[in-house]
Amino acid sequence: MVKPMEIERKLKALDRIFAVYDDLIRTQDSACMMRCHACCTTHVSLTTLEAYKICQTLPAGEREKLFGRVREASGLKRFRPAVTTNALAELCAENEDLPLENDEFVAEECPLLAEDLCTIYALRPFNCRCFISRVPCAEKGYADVSEELLAVNTLFLQTIEHLDADGCSGNLLDLLELLASEEQRAFYAAGSLNCSGNVLIANHPLKVLMLPPEQREKINPIMQKLREIRV
Repeated sequence: MVKPMEIERKLKALDRIFAVYDDLIRTQDSACMMRCHACCTTHVSLTTLEAYKICQTLPAGEREKLFGRVREASGLKRFRPAVTTNALAELCAENEDLPLENDEFVAEECPLLAEDLCTIYALRPFNCRCFISRVPCAEKGYADVSEELLAVNTLFLQTIEHLDADGCSGNLLDLLELLASEEQRAFYAAGSLNCSGNVLIANHPLKVLMLPPEQREKINPIMQKLREIRV
């Protein structure tokens, strides 16, 4: 059972995790700029904690606008993950077969865009924050990300999932549609949200770091900063 104070602690920890990452990204070579949105699609996944933060932080009027956009997008194709990052790390460590993902690229534009700008930019989930490229995606047709940053991104994904270990993960639109209900937000806050019954997958605690050995020493300072955050 998740108590209200526990949710507040988690939200504060999530803010600190985002702040560490945002400081890091400012040092990276990036071609991303305002109104650049080639990567803004219905492919985005996130945790219940991130979705809850979006829903609870937006002012009532903006929240209703968001839910309206989500309702209008109910028919859009979207990526639904079959396994979380921490679950994948456990399977890899145990040499188990990995579940098949529907890896067909979904080219639907994110319905949360307005005039090529993200309407929840300050509250965007980590999967949006970490999608940067050293070349313009629209021109090249792909993102160019260093191996070190890919490893760092995985570390943050695992940490955020661990913070929300008793929650769920899923597609951005699915989770926002579900948590548009005040009752469902209350279920999540109480630790009783049904993952599988809502096309979501259960989160896992961080047991195995899915990091290449050659990258561990390089990103150790970042790991230390994350350890200092009570997750």
